[in-house]
Amino acid sequence: MNQIVVGLAGHIDHGKTALVRALTGVNTDKLKEEIQRGMTIDIGFAFMSEKITLIDVPGHEKFVKNMMAGVSSVDAALLVIAADDGVMPQTREHLDILRLLDVKTGCIALNKADMADEDWLDLVESDIHDLVDGTFLQDAPIIRTSATKNTGITELTKAILDMSADIPLKSDRGVFRLNIDRVFSIKGFGTVATGTVSSGELTLGETVDILPQNKMAKVRGLQSHTQKIEKVVLGDRAAVNLANIEKFALSRGNVLAAPGYFQSTRQIGASLKLLPRTSKPVVQNQRVRFHLGTQEVMARVAIIGEKLIQPGEEAPVILRLESPLVPGYGDRFIIRTYSPIDTIGGGEILLNIITDKWKIASEKVHDLYRMKGIDRIVREVESWKTLPLNESRAKLAFGYSIEKLDEWVDSDDRLEWIQHKTDRWLVADIILKDLRRKVLNLLKKFQEKYPYRLGPQKEEIRQNTKTDPRFLEYSLDVLVKEGALMQEGEFFHLPGHSIQLSSAENQLMEHLLTLLSKEKYNSSSITVLSTKMGESEKQIKLLLDIAEQQGKILRLEGHLMFTRQNFDQLKNEVISFFNTNEILSISEFKDIAGTSRKYAMPLLEYFDQKKITYRTADGRKLIK
Repeated sequence: MNQIVVGLAGHIDHGKTALVRALTGVNTDKLKEEIQRGMTIDIGFAFMSEKITLIDVPGHEKFVKNMMAGVSSVDAALLVIAADDGVMPQTREHLDILRLLDVKTGCIALNKADMADEDWLDLVESDIHDLVDGTFLQDAPIIRTSATKNTGITELTKAILDMSADIPLKSDRGVFRLNIDRVFSIKGFGTVATGTVSSGELTLGETVDILPQNKMAKVRGLQSHTQKIEKVVLGDRAAVNLANIEKFALSRGNVLAAPGYFQSTRQIGASLKLLPRTSKPVVQNQRVRFHLGTQEVMARVAIIGEKLIQPGEEAPVILRLESPLVPGYGDRFIIRTYSPIDTIGGGEILLNIITDKWKIASEKVHDLYRMKGIDRIVREVESWKTLPLNESRAKLAFGYSIEKLDEWVDSDDRLEWIQHKTDRWLVADIILKDLRRKVLNLLKKFQEKYPYRLGPQKEEIRQNTKTDPRFLEYSLDVLVKEGALMQEGEFFHLPGHSIQLSSAENQLMEHLLTLLSKEKYNSSSITVLSTKMGESEKQIKLLLDIAEQQGKILRLEGHLMFTRQNFDQLKNEVISFFNTNEILSISEFKDIAGTSRKYAMPLLEYFDQKKITYRTADGRKLIK
């Protein structure tokens, strides 16, 4: 059996704590005020068995906040209704909360059955059937109990065991997460945080993120069911002893998580559904109490589309939080009115990272709202157009392990991982196709507009496509390997494209290259070349640009020109020099090139740039 957490819910004084004591022998009212007032104020825990934990929550309307912290992680519910009172306001509110949190199974205890006659019990049971009709408790057993007389406890125990055995495996993110519900300090051990493991596992000695504080701590001790253990797993009630963290630095609502998978935010996209019993609609920018896990913050509701949500209706929203909160994609949440306080609705988180402005963000949330399952994942990945989600960003976007992300990719042809050097990105196929189309269209238009240019360089393509340089580099490499693009030096062009010169232009080009070849490693200016050839500087510049694109000349610092043939010859002579020498000085390089320092220095720096040589205090050395 999996670890099961059963949450007790119901109106104040209906006997939840007494039932826990009857089922486990444990009194979950620990606080002095709870004992004095005979009323549960905070959540309490008791272990019914090694695999089943009971969570007792307060029933008073003033402490519904604490109640929600308790039931945020439950797998099943035990709804407690006193026979003498019957269905009461918090009975309804607690059931609403359980439904909004998507609890799927449970049973019902008609407690204090000794305080009513058979006819009254039948009448209360009829009210209960009306209450739970259409809910997850519709077919749940109703067990008549008396915690004080210990009647019906055996039957209730069996009902809890039976429903626990049928609870399906919990959805696991594959990474550790725990919403903190209690923090205390033990002398000699330090700070301890408790909660239910909602995902993954945690091993003694590991490091966890503490959020939203953005701190990290090492796990120095673990307990579950009062036993020291080496590891806690999904569903466990866990006590985590943290090293070098003071008690005051933590509180209920904080999150312990595997490093790098969750982060705090002040904006989230979500679906929001109001309860039908809600008396008023939610209006644009309304201030509400937002409950997620054990966290509670104030928030403003920005409704997408219509400016209000009517009772019983659902809509996509962006929630603007007044304090940082730590959400996970797909989490369930509850909202309550600011004043007077009442539970009015809840929903599911669709987008836990919002960095875009309203127009883009609202469109995305609206799309996600209309989608289900893997389609939502694909839509989110597709939204990262100019720079795909790398592994780190993908983990934060979804809060799932890489192994889980791999399962999504394997199950849907619209997604894939791509690798480029040290980068690995999660990419939507449509983004790859769109970038490919943009690049090919750009080159086609470029060649039509600039007949004397072989093609654009990488930076020109990046500026036109507004794509991250690393992602563009990957895409260009793929297009070249496929034969859809050709690359010559720093220039890209479509297959079959070349610069077409007239017969006269070809003769001028040959004359220009002959002049530069004779100059060896000295370089005339464009003005001098223009005078020597009897052509305009504009014409000479055009020919030089074409020759550079064709790889026939090398241009340094924008104005020094050398033929590629001469440079290759010089490179071979320099490499030969190192066959008998370890260091090449500037003067020795000047002698090899037969040039002055004016031209020698740029050439040497180009040798360094191309990783042929490298500079030392004494001169240059050959890179082997």
